[in-house]
Amino acid sequence: MATEKNGRSVRDATLDLLRELGMTTIFSNPSHTEMKLFESWPSDFRFVTGLQEASVVGMADGYAQATGAPSLVMINGGPGLGNAMGSVYTAASAHTPMVILGGQQARKMLQGAPFLHAKDATQLPQPYIKWAAEPARPQDVPALLAKAYHIAKQHPQGPTFVAVPEDDWVRPAGPPVKVPTVEQAVVPNPAVLAKVAEELNAAERPALVAGPAIDAQGARYDLVRLAEKLGATVWGSPVWPRASFPESHPQFAGVLPPIPELISEKLGQHDVVAILGSPAFTLFTTADLFSTEDAELDSSAPPELPAGTRFLHVTDDPEAASWSMADAVYVCPPGQVVKQLGTLVRQRDGLAAPAPKQTYPVPEATEPLTQAYLFHLLSQELPEDAVLFEELPIARADFHEQIPLGPSNGYFATASGALGFPFAGAVGYALARPDRRAVVVVGEGSAQYTLHALWTAAQHDLPVTFVIPNNSGYLSLKYYLADQESWQAGWDLSDVDMAQLAKGFGCAAERITSPDGLRDSLKKALAADGPVLLDVVVEDPGLFRL
Repeated sequence: MATEKNGRSVRDATLDLLRELGMTTIFSNPSHTEMKLFESWPSDFRFVTGLQEASVVGMADGYAQATGAPSLVMINGGPGLGNAMGSVYTAASAHTPMVILGGQQARKMLQGAPFLHAKDATQLPQPYIKWAAEPARPQDVPALLAKAYHIAKQHPQGPTFVAVPEDDWVRPAGPPVKVPTVEQAVVPNPAVLAKVAEELNAAERPALVAGPAIDAQGARYDLVRLAEKLGATVWGSPVWPRASFPESHPQFAGVLPPIPELISEKLGQHDVVAILGSPAFTLFTTADLFSTEDAELDSSAPPELPAGTRFLHVTDDPEAASWSMADAVYVCPPGQVVKQLGTLVRQRDGLAAPAPKQTYPVPEATEPLTQAYLFHLLSQELPEDAVLFEELPIARADFHEQIPLGPSNGYFATASGALGFPFAGAVGYALARPDRRAVVVVGEGSAQYTLHALWTAAQHDLPVTFVIPNNSGYLSLKYYLADQESWQAGWDLSDVDMAQLAKGFGCAAERITSPDGLRDSLKKALAADGPVLLDVVVEDPGLFRL
């Protein structure tokens, strides 16, 4: 849209900037306050509509994790951003690079309390945002967006936010924004690398903890080579949100439980542990909180690690370094550290063969179905390079026991504990990588948080297979209670029919209640051209296992 003064509007300047930055895919649930941006929408931009803001931000999260570059979101900056905050919280926890444009009411109306007003707009997403701004002048919008892009992209990455008044888009633009080339130029200190390599070389029973940053920074296969050269046991970081080591590898010992006492039990058998690319550590609870008895005055010590083990911690997050439980912490890119350590550690000859991995019995076909049997069949039918998105608060143990992910599999889960990321994240991932099958394994309770993503998957005919082990409840809540029946209204989700809900959004779906035909249904759903949802009714699996 041209203006009378200089023939170029803030809208025009912004679209040119977004082209220069490569941000031509926009995720949005548009409202009135963004309409001026969308007038005469250009054909070289891809507009991805979501039906609710939490789904929109979740899809942008998956898209950014697939591309490794900041994704772009446009939603209302007041109630729209409020709807999305659970997904913003998750994106911040996952260090996902993302720029969120929040629509604001016109400047001349901001002295009052207009409809859709974003009061104190930059404060709403705090503290789960790296940086937020609102332009002092309309012509400042492109420069702020360029700044938001670069801040989101720099490590530790994360979402940024810019609130834009509706009438700014049609005001005259200032001079073109000069966008500098900003590259990640931080490299590990050679002295630090030598020190870490020396400690690992001297260790008798070394272990590596693989965090999500290793995969995000392209060092997954380098970590495999490092572990093999050291003969080290590899553990996944607690509440593993992204796989940085193949679970099928003989040196992989499993994902650490998010409980300090159990972490100490597992890592205490090693003399040196290097934590690479994750916090040390993300915790969920402590052992004493499993008791339902009244508690005494808390005089216990904070969580701690075994004194007989030396812990080295490599992270690119200075805040995570400040509260790390490790003995020595190094703030530098974990991916680069892993790549360079591979040339510094010594090859250990005559290593004993890794302890045989624990085997699990093959589940039997029963009626009602068990989730273990469902996951067993799914593992047999999965494409070799399938990317899995999982959210199973009650069933993670069965999932990882029956589906040991291989070196070509991707794996994503929520990094925050907020529900809903995988359902929407897989849709965003598929938009960026339609060449790979995205497989979502999510309970019927978690699915409700970003259910609207089904509509977007159907609209774009995306290769996403949704598998719902439907156990009729929030069982992660049920089994915290001594008297489960007294609070049944808080966890009971009987009669949620995911297949009917999916069909209502235009997604092919089937409800399955017996083992008959389950394998064939999985096979067809994994080979379909577009999205398919399988609502598989399973029995209550009982108390969850870590």
